[in-house]
Amino acid sequence: MNNTLDCHLYHECYGEHAHGYPQILIPLEQPLHIWIGSEEYEVTPKELCFIPPGLLHRCDFSGLLQVINIPKDEPELKNHVLLSYPLIVAIRDQITQLVELIQTELKQNPESRSVHHLYSYLYSKLMGNCASPSIRYISEFYHLPITISQLAKIESYNATYYSDWFKQQTGFSPSIYLRYIRINRAKELLEGMNYSVMDIAIMVGYSSNATFTRAFHNITGMTPKAYRERACAKRQNRPDAPAEFEAQGLRRTTG
Repeated sequence: MNNTLDCHLYHECYGEHAHGYPQILIPLEQPLHIWIGSEEYEVTPKELCFIPPGLLHRCDFSGLLQVINIPKDEPELKNHVLLSYPLIVAIRDQITQLVELIQTELKQNPESRSVHHLYSYLYSKLMGNCASPSIRYISEFYHLPITISQLAKIESYNATYYSDWFKQQTGFSPSIYLRYIRINRAKELLEGMNYSVMDIAIMVGYSSNATFTRAFHNITGMTPKAYRERACAKRQNRPDAPAEFEAQGLRRTTG
């Protein structure tokens, strides 16, 4: 990808893959079923799915799909840490208007540069779904034991209501969202530090190597050891270094 926003309409999306740039998926006619890590989610035509770079996901979808590929050096990505994690967000109010504007602009001018500015504003609106105190608490204190009751208290909700509210905000349960944040931090440590796998497990909030390895595999599709070896191979630019799998399994609309 270059440094311009890449927007397309497709009528198929299939297969398991990851890519080095963030992506937004918006089903336009019927629900999209997508597996992110080991969990399956349904994204309706009234929702969008944000997928951060490097996250393994799988779908088997036939229908009209809006796909927005985002430059990995997008300034908003660096400024908004919370959008390093997947989100499924209801499209309503200003988000609805922004998505409609993007779609209209692309239909009238597929090469439009104005879409980039519309997207930047959409990005800021997505951040609004992550601005609550409890979600920021998870992002800052992921390495500590965190309970639903503790998070609910931060928002002054009861635990049952909080879980429903949290899923409305992020598309995920609090426990799964916490897992994504922990594993994302673990990936950074595996890539850049010489700590043992057990040390990293403890640093991101897991009490045992087995629990950490299971959670890591569920999210990335590989063990922490294999992930570190791949990262090391890439740094050394070895010819046998596994290339990042970016096959999209997308078929563009015609006509």
